[in-house]
Amino acid sequence: MPMHPGHSAHAMAVAGALCELFTQASEVQLAFLLRSIETGDAPAAARAAQGILGAIASSAALCEPASDAPAAPLSSRELKVLCMIAGGSTNRQIADATHRSINTIEAQVKSMYRKLGVRSRTQAVREAMQRGLLMWRDEGAPVAAVRTGSSALC
Repeated sequence: MPMHPGHSAHAMAVAGALCELFTQASEVQLAFLLRSIETGDAPAAARAAQGILGAIASSAALCEPASDAPAAPLSSRELKVLCMIAGGSTNRQIADATHRSINTIEAQVKSMYRKLGVRSRTQAVREAMQRGLLMWRDEGAPVAAVRTGSSALC
């Protein structure tokens, strides 16, 4: 069943918010929040969520604005690796699938992190989605890589 365009945009916004939540909150904060939800303790869950969101908002307010210099573009191989990361592949699985060494994949992942200004796989996928390098297909299938003027499916 096709999604209404407004629903798709809403789903992407929710996914982005959840991604922000899971990349910024500590394990202890998330464990407490999930336990509060599981036990039905709505006031404790609300306080935990407010604490997490408040910390995220505070850290966002302290961030330096992005420079006007354009970010270095990802190479086509880095983009392919990013697609595979978004699909849940490990570095070893990516190396096997692309017939490259694990060292090459690790170097490309580090280069990607530097270019995207991130420190984790989750942050890399999130940043790439925000920059329009990755997007979800309508069918809910894995992500598609978007290149200027053309698109390459993962």
